[in-house]
Amino acid sequence: MKNRILILLLLLVFSVSATASWESSESTHFNVYYQEDTVDPASILQIAEDFYAELPRITRHISDETIKIWICDTDKEFQAFVHAPIQDWAVGCAFPLSRRIIIQNPSQIAVAKLQLAQVLRHEIAHVLFGQYTRKAVKGIPLWFVEGIAIHFSKEWVPGRHETLLKNVFTKSIVPLNEIKHKFPISSKGADLAYAQSQDALRWLVNINGSEALWSIIDKLHTGANLNAAFEAVLGYNLKTFDKLWRESLPQRYHWAAFLSNSYVFWGGLGGLFLLAYFICWRRRQIQLQKLMQQEKTIDPFFRE
Repeated sequence: MKNRILILLLLLVFSVSATASWESSESTHFNVYYQEDTVDPASILQIAEDFYAELPRITRHISDETIKIWICDTDKEFQAFVHAPIQDWAVGCAFPLSRRIIIQNPSQIAVAKLQLAQVLRHEIAHVLFGQYTRKAVKGIPLWFVEGIAIHFSKEWVPGRHETLLKNVFTKSIVPLNEIKHKFPISSKGADLAYAQSQDALRWLVNINGSEALWSIIDKLHTGANLNAAFEAVLGYNLKTFDKLWRESLPQRYHWAAFLSNSYVFWGGLGGLFLLAYFICWRRRQIQLQKLMQQEKTIDPFFRE
């Protein structure tokens, strides 16, 4: 089976390489494949190695086999290398068990308002977490997997706070169980799913501490499923966690937070200025109309 997968991967690489000249560069734990004059492999390897060193609690327990990173120059190459259903908004993809990462053209990442380093750290987090929890990884809910990648990589994406704020206010938060196996196809729905995943992990750590999260991860490492890990560490299951987390949202995302948002603040301030201008303009119009009426009135002194 492994030989068949290897042959398929080699055929895939060969078919894509037929139209492109690929080069490679390697470091202690990574091998990056790229096309000439498209990226700086040294900087990519440096980012990767620096992040690898940030997670010794995982890396010291997994194989030191090289992690392969493919940097695609075009969207067509990216889709071909992924060779799996992937949404248009995706700029990176990781295959943890095969220690393989595919990343979109850095220019496309810039268009998506994401940085190459951020995407690279996120995908490496997927591989390291997947390797450490390989006994249970196929059954771990997607929201937890993505939340872990965001948490480990310290990822920051502008707008996720506002996304949660808006959906809390409109009462359209999705239960975590509904994003257990896959995220929505639309970019809007995916944004909410990522925002929820990030917030759920952050709330877990804020309430229970980072050691509780690591204890859950260690349970997964031994082969326990996430529900059993939650019960063992937190004392309640995933369903209860989902309920408690969603109940906490209105307390943490409310109108005070909405008004504290810089976009809303300056937008509201601009709206007040426009309103004041309109009121002044309207008053001037009324005054001008009165003056015009007075001009049209015949003065009694000149009446015949």
